[in-house]
Amino acid sequence: MSGRRTRTICAVSLMAVLAPAAVGCSDGGGTPSSEVSRASAAVASARASAQAELDKIKGGSQAKREVKVGRVSRDGAGRAVAPLTVTNRAKHPAGYAIEVNFRDASGDLVDAVVLRLSKVPPNQPTPATARSHRKLTGRITANVGTALRY
Repeated sequence: MSGRRTRTICAVSLMAVLAPAAVGCSDGGGTPSSEVSRASAAVASARASAQAELDKIKGGSQAKREVKVGRVSRDGAGRAVAPLTVTNRAKHPAGYAIEVNFRDASGDLVDAVVLRLSKVPPNQPTPATARSHRKLTGRITANVGTALRY
């Protein structure tokens, strides 16, 4: 990759398992409260973990508009893979922390990662890849939750 600066991408594990709330039904037709509680706790934990990772960035500025997400595909292990393009609009090379949320066809959060890129050159589209932590099935989309330039 001559001409490209080396960048580090660290995925931060935010959520191991999040099942749809309607996994099981009781005889009364409702969802068992323990499953709903576990799913809610997993989503809350994922959000808290992502925020904690982003809080480590001091002096960063919002850069969500500088990150574009492509169509999600699958790798050989069945994990969701989302291509990203980061365009640094600052005048100097900058680092980025990017939260990428993976969602199912219902729009429910099923996995999330935080990528860290360093030395992204100004005004040059720079590719990166967000990869889910586990195998995801069905139609999966990805979107940027938060992006910080620092």
